[in-house]
Amino acid sequence: MRVFVTGIGAVSCVGMGVASLETAMRTGISGVAEAGDDYPDLSPQAVVGMVRTIKNDAVPRADTFLALAIEEAFSSAMLGAIPQLPVYLGSAHGHLDVWQRKFRNGLPYSGSMWRLAQDFLEQRVGSVDVTVVSTACTASSVAFGLALDALRTGQCGMALVCGVESVTGFLHAGFASLRSLAVGNCRPFDRDRTGLVLGEGAAAIVLETEAHAAQRGANLLAEAAGFGFCADGVHLTAPDPTGGGASTALRRAIDDAQLDEIPGFINTHGTGTLLNDRMECLALKRVFGQTISTMPLTSTKPITGHMCGAAGAIEIVNSIIGMQNGFVPQILGLRNQDKDFADFDFVRDELRTGDFQSAISMNSGFGGTNTAVILKRAYP
Repeated sequence: MRVFVTGIGAVSCVGMGVASLETAMRTGISGVAEAGDDYPDLSPQAVVGMVRTIKNDAVPRADTFLALAIEEAFSSAMLGAIPQLPVYLGSAHGHLDVWQRKFRNGLPYSGSMWRLAQDFLEQRVGSVDVTVVSTACTASSVAFGLALDALRTGQCGMALVCGVESVTGFLHAGFASLRSLAVGNCRPFDRDRTGLVLGEGAAAIVLETEAHAAQRGANLLAEAAGFGFCADGVHLTAPDPTGGGASTALRRAIDDAQLDEIPGFINTHGTGTLLNDRMECLALKRVFGQTISTMPLTSTKPITGHMCGAAGAIEIVNSIIGMQNGFVPQILGLRNQDKDFADFDFVRDELRTGDFQSAISMNSGFGGTNTAVILKRAYP
C-alpha cells in the first residue's frame, strides 16, 4: 500500500513556517546565534538555534511549537474539520523546560513530561490516540516509521507525525558535559569541526494512504516510500565506530522502498561531531561503495541547530522541500572538507539544483538508534 505526505508544518530558529525553512535553505541563512540576555537558563555566549519569537513562560514552549506546526500542516493538507486520527510524536526531552522552571522556583512538578500539547490536540482532533516516542535523536523519525506501518497495515487512513524539542540550560549542560558542543558554529564533515549546536522547534507531517488521499482530492507532496531502523547498542552515547547500525537501517529502508536507482540526494544526520560524521560516512560507504561519490550529500543542522527528538521530522520536511523545489541546500560552515571523506560529494559553497526523484533522510541517536527514511516524488 502506498502512503503519501499531504501536509507539512514547521517552527524553527529561522522563523515560523515551512516558507521560512525554504528561504533559509535557498539562501544559506542560519538561525543559530548566541543566546544573549533573553534566556536566563543559558549563558549569553551559548550558541544555539532558539525560536526567539516565543517567550511565554505560562505555556510550555514545546506545546506552543507543536500547536503552530500542526496547524500549518493541517492547512497545508487542506484539512478543515479535522477527523479523529492517530498521532505519533517524537521528543527526546518533553516538558523539560517546565520541570526546570518549577525546580528553579522551588515548586513541585506534577503530571507527565510527555503530555505534549494534549489540550490542543483534544480540542483540534477530538479524542486522540497519541503515541509518544523517545529514542533520543531518532525519536520523530521512529514516529514516522510507526505511522507508516499503521497506514500500510490498514489501522488508519490518515495519521499525524510530529517532532518537538525545546532548549534548556539543563539540556545544554548535558551536552557540554559530554564535550559534544561546538566551539562556535556547527561545521559537519569539515576537518576543523568541533561539535554540534542545539536547536529547538517542531515539525508536523500529515500522512495518508493513497486511497484516502484520492477520496478527498488531497495534494500529494511526496511519497513515504521506505523506512529502516536498527538499534546497535554499541555505546550509551557514542555511535558504532564501524557504521554498522546506520548501514543496517539504510539497507532496510532501501529494501522497504524497493529503491533500485541511485537516490537523488541524502540529507545526513551530519551533527558536526568527530565521531558521528566519521561513522555516518563509513555507513554510507558500506552501503553504496564507490557510488557514494555520485550522490549529493547535505546536512541542514547548521541552519536549524540539532533539534534532538525533532531532528528526524524537521529533516524529513527539509528533504521534501528540496525534492519538490529541485534543490539541495549547502552545508553551511563546510570550508575544508575532511580528507578522510575526500571522495564524498558534499554540497558546499552554494546549493545544488536538479530534478531529484528521491531523497534519503538519516538520523542516529544515543543508545545506538539509527533510522533512514526514503522519500520519492509524488506521482499518483
